[in-house]
Amino acid sequence: MKIDENITLAPFTTFKIGGPADFFCSVTSEDDVREAVEFSKKKKIPFFVIGGGSNILISDKGFPGLVILNELKGIGYSVQGIENTAPSTLNPAPFSIVSAAAGESWDGLVEYTVSKGFSGLENLSSIPGTVGASAVQNLGAYGVTAEQFIHSVRAFDTQEMKFVLLFNADCGFEYRDSMFKHEKGRYVIVRVDFKLEKGGKANIEYKDLKEYFAAKKINAPSSAEVREAVISIRAGKLPDWKLWGTAGSFFKNPVVSAQEYATLKNKYPDLPGFPEANGKIKLALAWILDNICHAKGMMNGNVGTYEKQALVFVAKPGATAAEVVELAQELMKRVKDATGVTIEGEVEWVN
Repeated sequence: MKIDENITLAPFTTFKIGGPADFFCSVTSEDDVREAVEFSKKKKIPFFVIGGGSNILISDKGFPGLVILNELKGIGYSVQGIENTAPSTLNPAPFSIVSAAAGESWDGLVEYTVSKGFSGLENLSSIPGTVGASAVQNLGAYGVTAEQFIHSVRAFDTQEMKFVLLFNADCGFEYRDSMFKHEKGRYVIVRVDFKLEKGGKANIEYKDLKEYFAAKKINAPSSAEVREAVISIRAGKLPDWKLWGTAGSFFKNPVVSAQEYATLKNKYPDLPGFPEANGKIKLALAWILDNICHAKGMMNGNVGTYEKQALVFVAKPGATAAEVVELAQELMKRVKDATGVTIEGEVEWVN
């Protein structure tokens, strides 16, 4: 494993923003991971792991430590048997564990599972980033979250200096959140295992998918058809991250009490809200930004909100992290002033 110095990080992020890392290395094996962590400990410097760089904003000053680019590869699956979901199940479906190295492309994994006849991940199609990030961020889109299918995570515990297997219940999954976010620097994810069924029923409960298949008069679409639908819908709403500097949705949808929602609904009758299991309501921040804050197409220097979706930031060549932060703070203030709600970033700010 080679460790380089003073490497600019912008090319390794989808925002295309970020200053230099003091040290930089690429890891392609578990031995590399251990060696990289040992290097950071010996130097007494922090380390930061990058996958696809799709959900981070790196400071213009860069990172004063070691950046580890996770390039571990490999996907495979094994049939685990039959799982009875209820006593009345007459034909329970076999399930498989699909294992993917953390450095694999997330969308590549989704494409793989669909091609093998597995169902579940197709709603998460066309999301940039790597497999490792799916567990860190608890990816979610079109009515599905990664935690619904993650069976376990293999990671290097930098405190114990050994590889460990963490099961779903160990990961502390919440909305766009996980234990890995709160114990930064402790775990380096090397593999994620997903529990999937073959030929399961596709989830098309999300409004956009319902409308898409209703228009096509398809009642029970296959996983492949759902994947095609999600790719098409996303392409119509979001900027192409391969062409634009962007990190996708910049903020989380805020969650408020039922009483707070009722108050806001009285003021803004069309405000969408989605019930949560704990009795709270998740607000549609995109609607708030578009309809209350009128934030579509806002610009701050070389950074702005996307013309079709204010929840998404886009960056022109020459954009800086400082410009992104200024725009984010302005939108946070507008939402707070209009609704009293404090919003939080989904994108991780590094250094």
